[in-house]
Amino acid sequence: MKKFLIIVIMVFLALNLFAQETTSSATPSTVVVAEVNGRQVTQEELDREANLNRLLLQLQSLDERFYQVLTSTPEGLALLQRYKREVLNNLIDQILIVQIGEKMGIVVPKETIEKLVADELNKTLSQYNMTETDLDWYLKSANLGDLETFKNRLRWIFTVQQTLQQIYQKVTESSAISDEEVKRFYEENKEFFTVEESAKLLRIIVETQEQANKVLERIRKGEDFSQIASEVSIDPLTKDKAGELGWVERYSGLLNQEVEEKVFASPVGAIVGPLKTSGGWEIYRVLEKKPKGYQELEEVAGDIRDYLAQSKASELWQKWVQEEFLKFKQSSDIKVYLLSGTETEGGSQQ
Repeated sequence: MKKFLIIVIMVFLALNLFAQETTSSATPSTVVVAEVNGRQVTQEELDREANLNRLLLQLQSLDERFYQVLTSTPEGLALLQRYKREVLNNLIDQILIVQIGEKMGIVVPKETIEKLVADELNKTLSQYNMTETDLDWYLKSANLGDLETFKNRLRWIFTVQQTLQQIYQKVTESSAISDEEVKRFYEENKEFFTVEESAKLLRIIVETQEQANKVLERIRKGEDFSQIASEVSIDPLTKDKAGELGWVERYSGLLNQEVEEKVFASPVGAIVGPLKTSGGWEIYRVLEKKPKGYQELEEVAGDIRDYLAQSKASELWQKWVQEEFLKFKQSSDIKVYLLSGTETEGGSQQ
């Protein structure tokens, strides 16, 4: 416990160095570190997103020496400050997403957010076999805020997530693909749908040449190939399927090279073998054959439609980001007070 308290105190000392940019009497909930189109970002929000307390505690437990350098040297503190600025940049972008969503008429209902928060909280409690009281105590003990802080962070995460999701759906709603587009892509890219020569096969594998010759003799006498396969085959792929190997494409690698050459040189109905391979002695029956050609449009239409829809949606999204979101960001009034003085971003200059 004493060691834990020392860690917490050291974390506080490190974090307090960042507070020197603000008045000593201010609290994190009132200190403003940025403004985004009039929407204030407080030190409390930034600390919640940066979560430095947790990061520093984890780092201290992993590497004491690096932790000391990071929290007690100018270079280390500058690195932590840079990290906080990057977190702030990301938080500003999140706020802009919510704001542009509102301009597009997208506002996530509070009930939706609370339902998502409750579900995520329950999942966390179940995963760690904790109650809300346990979690609140743990967060406070580890200097990670409290249960309400945890919920507030979830509320913000889900607000941004749901807003972004609805923006994406709205921006890409015109990405539906017509049958004509599918057909045109198929005709213009037929080489993608080439299929090699294939054969539908039955197979029997036995351990010795003597066993293979006996199998061949039974087949020649008119016994059913599938029945024999069910009785004697040791082939792990076909022994429980009455010897049925199914359709095999040439050059697929499923067959031994010598076997493949003989199978595809044989007519439908032929018996091929016995042939010695690393798996044993193999015997095949050629049931059907298909020449080299192309998959039918009906076979691949669904995959083509999905591919084209995803490509179109990606193009629409990238266009929206470049032409709408970045334009909105550049015209926004963004002021950053995290560093000494005032940094102004976006379209408003001071």
